[in-house]
Parts: sequence; structure tokens; C-alpha cells
Amino acid sequence: MKKLLSIAIVAAALTANAYAGTPIQQTELPNAARTFLTKHFANDQIRKAEKDQGRRGMEYEVDLMSGAEIDFTSEGDWKEVKAAKGTSVPGDIVPAAIAKFVSTNFKGETIVEISRKRGGYEIELSNGTELKLTEDAKPLQPRQGGHRH
Repeated sequence: MKKLLSIAIVAAALTANAYAGTPIQQTELPNAARTFLTKHFANDQIRKAEKDQGRRGMEYEVDLMSGAEIDFTSEGDWKEVKAAKGTSVPGDIVPAAIAKFVSTNFKGETIVEISRKRGGYEIELSNGTELKLTEDAKPLQPRQGGHRH
């Protein structure tokens, strides 16, 4: 029984590892990703960088020493930015209308996570509120399809 359990644990570990990205050096990141990191996280260092084959080509994930995490597309454009605990995402990556919407409607809250979605953005605020908004801060409508009303 012990041997069977050991085999199951090893198999589970191998399966989990199969979905992890391939570790890479900072120099292997696309130029745009390296520029983004230098501009927005100049005082931070990379703890781990990985590449992985995504649905739309190669994708990159970077974990910084501060705890911040950034996902990039194959071209090096950011897809998702999670701020380190107690901080907010870089203000100049947030569309101006969304930043204004948050400061007006959620006084005192900051944006701790932002993801680009088809047609807009998904953001998470410091109080845990999640919003889906277009670039001009209108509610992002779910894509039409499949569901009948």
C-alpha cells in the first residue's frame, strides 16, 4: 500500500509540473516586457520568469521579489498585473477613465490587480471588489452567445 501511495504522489507531482512554465532568464523575455519591468518595477528584482505555450502563442509570467506578478503576451505586452501586497498597480497602465471611475466611486481604494479582457479590463480593488469595465469605464458586457434568455 505504501508503494502504491508513493507512486500516486510522484504521478501527481509530475502531472502538476507538466502544467508549469519553463524557467527562463530575464534576457529571454520579449523586449517590450523587459522595458515594462524597467519602467514600472525598476527597484524590484525578478524572483522567477517562465514561458509557456498559450492559446495565442508563447506567454510569459514574471514573479518579482516584492510579490508582484506580471503576465505578458508573446509580443511582451502586459496581460495581467498583480501588485505586491500593500501596493497598487502602476497608475499609468490604468486607462484614465477607469482610474477616475475608481477614485470617484470607491474613495480610498486602490487597484491591486488589472487584467486585459476582450473589450476591456477586469480590475480588483484593495477592498476585494472586482469590476469589469471598458476602457472608457462603462460596464463590460458579457460576450453574447450560447445562452438563451
